[in-house]
Amino acid sequence: MRGLFSNVYDGLVSPVDTTWHQWAQAEIDALRLAYAAGRPLLVRGEPGTGKTQLARAAAQALGWKLHAETIHPRFEPHELRYRFDAVRRLADAQAQQTLDDTCYWQPGVLWKAYGWAEAQAYLPAAEQNQNPTGHVVLIDEIDKADSDLPNSLLEVLGQRRFNIPALGLEIGGGASGKDRPQPLVIITTNEERELPAAFLRRCVVLSLAPDADYHAWLIQRGQAHFGALPGVPGREQPLLAPELLAEAARQLVADRDALGSLGLSRPGLAEYLDLLYALHTLIPPNEAQVDAEARTREQQTWLKRLSAYSFLKHPVDDGSSPAHQPSQARGRREDAAGQEPR
Repeated sequence: MRGLFSNVYDGLVSPVDTTWHQWAQAEIDALRLAYAAGRPLLVRGEPGTGKTQLARAAAQALGWKLHAETIHPRFEPHELRYRFDAVRRLADAQAQQTLDDTCYWQPGVLWKAYGWAEAQAYLPAAEQNQNPTGHVVLIDEIDKADSDLPNSLLEVLGQRRFNIPALGLEIGGGASGKDRPQPLVIITTNEERELPAAFLRRCVVLSLAPDADYHAWLIQRGQAHFGALPGVPGREQPLLAPELLAEAARQLVADRDALGSLGLSRPGLAEYLDLLYALHTLIPPNEAQVDAEARTREQQTWLKRLSAYSFLKHPVDDGSSPAHQPSQARGRREDAAGQEPR
């Protein structure tokens, strides 16, 4: 597909559900390479750099159906292909109910993506008879599982097909083309566990890292969500003032540095956007409050009151440390004194 992601370019902001995505050229190039090579795209980076958002934005840009699975430590490799509810089937058998195996098999994200037609009989009614033009698979946080999971994907993603012997089904395979494009598979890792070398060799890898100027990098993404977007109805004016985005970014950078000096995991883009969305929700524009400057001042007050709870999430015993949440929360409330909460 020569035109894959031809509708997006570096710097473009595009809607994803109720949020927005700031595209970078590196993301677009890596997605194109992964699809053209028929390989999964492994997206590396610390939490909060937008790895999961990238998959959602890709599905939105292509107009394809997204199938997402978040991995946890007890996740079994076969669950990406299918699940079988043996407990429910046994209970129905003991109750002498009529057994219909389509009620007990649940297609996983890979079955849906590689064999949508074969999955129809086993899907919930809401998903049946849909006709997606393509499929994007998101396997989120693969580093949460042990090496058995990525190793189990080697043959499936390499051959683009797999068998379900109990049902006599072969999923995937066959020719792809305009009417049946191959799925785009995106896998994310937070680097909590080293992935097998054989798995890495079979992936296209994109490392998402913030720019050297982390403060400016945060503000740029804050503007994608809350800044003015010319030509987008309802976004002709910014939802939050630029000075508010800058102040929230400054506080997050300070808290990142404090936590990083203690060897603790640091807040990132996700926490930054969470706080901004909270401020927009707590003090929304309304007819009674037409003074934009007064609204911004109130949001700045709440930013000081709330930032410690959004950014400082680790127990730190030293009350004098800038990473100690109780003392920081108290100090920021005092700094915001004079503004009573609603």
